[in-house]
Amino acid sequence: MLRRFSWIAVGFLIIWQFGCGDATIKQQTPGTPGTSGTPGTPGTPPPANISISPGSAMVGSPDVILTISALNNFTFHNGIWYSNVLWSQDGVDTLLVANFVSSSQLTALVPAALMVNPATASVRVEIWDHVEGTRVAASNSVPFQVSSTGAPTPSISSISPSTVVAGSPDVTITINGSNFGHYRHFTWSTAFWTTNGNLHDTGTWLQTTIISSGQLIAVIPAKLLQSPKSVQIVVMNGDIMGMSDGYFDYPRSNSVTFTATP
Repeated sequence: MLRRFSWIAVGFLIIWQFGCGDATIKQQTPGTPGTSGTPGTPGTPPPANISISPGSAMVGSPDVILTISALNNFTFHNGIWYSNVLWSQDGVDTLLVANFVSSSQLTALVPAALMVNPATASVRVEIWDHVEGTRVAASNSVPFQVSSTGAPTPSISSISPSTVVAGSPDVTITINGSNFGHYRHFTWSTAFWTTNGNLHDTGTWLQTTIISSGQLIAVIPAKLLQSPKSVQIVVMNGDIMGMSDGYFDYPRSNSVTFTATP
């Protein structure tokens, strides 16, 4: 009789615990800010979810203050979850001194010691849980270039038009991409026509106008279009007066094909 009473009492206790909300509850674990995930495993961030300014500096520069902006719903934190800014170069991460401005902006100090020699580094933001000691999210990595010219490496995504008929008059092409601009007194983005990629020996400077950091327009003169040919369009961020120097150390873009058809 006593044993039967004990089983009845245990059953009653279990029912009472569920009724009072004392049953085991699954706890959400942190992941990408605003979503669930696994501690220590960053969520998969969307592409281009931070941007930095400036994106380059000259060799020998003093300390540089970066402004880091959040994009694509990536959110900065300053509490139990906090934001770390990391400078990555040659496989080594350096934690930068950072200041939280808002959920969409940070500032970080790049010390002069990191800009002694030419280098291409990258900057990213990681969100960490102060209590758990785990990383809960990571941004994309954004390139930062330390060069002798202070200019970043330009990139071409497309040109238009990319084909004309041989014998055409002057043609104005639109060049879309990134890292276009005017960086120093004689250092700016200039488009070139080249038959083999060697700007010093076969490069022809094209009259170039900077529209924005993402767009240039360049004029291909009629004398280059007299016969059918396929050439390369390249953008260089450098000193156009330094052609005799062979454009040493000047950042240059990928090349895009331009064709004069029969």
